Amino acid sequence: MSHSPEKPLLAVLTGERGWREIVRPLQAIGHPIEVLDWDALRKSARYPHLRFIAELWTRLHRCEFEHVFTDMSSVFLAAILLLGKWRGATVLMRLRGDLFAESRDQIRFHFAQRQPLALARSLLTYGLDQLCFPWIDRYVPVSDWIVRRLHIQHKSSIVRIPCNPADFPVRTHTATPIRVLAVTNFNYPQKVSAMGRFFDASCASLHAHGITFSVAGTGIALDGFRARYGSEVEFFGRVDGIEPLYAQYDVFIHFSGLDAFPYVVLEAQAAGLPVVVNNDCGMLEQVENGRTGFIVNLDQTAEVEHCLLSLRDSPELRRETGRRAREMVSQTYSMKSIGTDLRQVLKPNATRHQNPW
Repeated sequence: MSHSPEKPLLAVLTGERGWREIVRPLQAIGHPIEVLDWDALRKSARYPHLRFIAELWTRLHRCEFEHVFTDMSSVFLAAILLLGKWRGATVLMRLRGDLFAESRDQIRFHFAQRQPLALARSLLTYGLDQLCFPWIDRYVPVSDWIVRRLHIQHKSSIVRIPCNPADFPVRTHTATPIRVLAVTNFNYPQKVSAMGRFFDASCASLHAHGITFSVAGTGIALDGFRARYGSEVEFFGRVDGIEPLYAQYDVFIHFSGLDAFPYVVLEAQAAGLPVVVNNDCGMLEQVENGRTGFIVNLDQTAEVEHCLLSLRDSPELRRETGRRAREMVSQTYSMKSIGTDLRQVLKPNATRHQNPW
């Protein structure tokens, strides 16, 4: 039986995350896709914003795309909606978090730091997203946590994030004092505030029990954390090619009050590390407590210390938890599996046009 060819999709995205979450999964199942990558354009074009508009217009004019799939916001989202809908395309948006809460978080930070230009950019982003958001035809969030926070049940399709365990060396767990790794984005202070509370409450005590901490990641709040906790915690800053780093640690812990379905938790699980996550946000959807990781209240010092000390004392617990987590990632988050889920979103009944709220 012959099948009618699938219509190509235009992906308008920002760098590696868009390739990983949109482009490569669809390529893995053979879906035709054309890419406009803002990161690549910004590095090569003299006037990248004008070039972006020109490239978007040219591609939409040249080909009758049925769908435009984006992970961009602010001015870019406004242009995508204006030109895409004018050309008759359905616009889908990849949501990795609560973009309004993240913008408010940055607004508070830049206001407190007296940074007028950064504050103005954050206010512009927040205002434009408020205007543009209702005009999206279909949201593609990574977790139910986003759906509930943004009240978008009526036009959402949850699609997770692909992760390939073969990219990660497997940690060999031994009976040694354990090293704990965190990887986070310091651009959103609310995301990392739980980490600061944890270090204040537990870092010194756990050091005395042979447990040390390292944090990878960069962003606007990093310098403040280094100044306050640098004598007790190792801060790497930005790490390129992070996959081998996980194999140097024994436990992964993720502190957040504003994360939907963090990819770094999947990476740690793919590397065979037991993960310890906060009992909030979308991480509850990533971890089966006691089997593929551990869910705790990071503000409860005794609870967290008990969990980490149990992991310190039992290499077998670390090994088995990490093994089950790696197996779960392999079975559930392959490129083809996520690509199949994305293809379902592109079907007409899933992306039917709806009026704004």
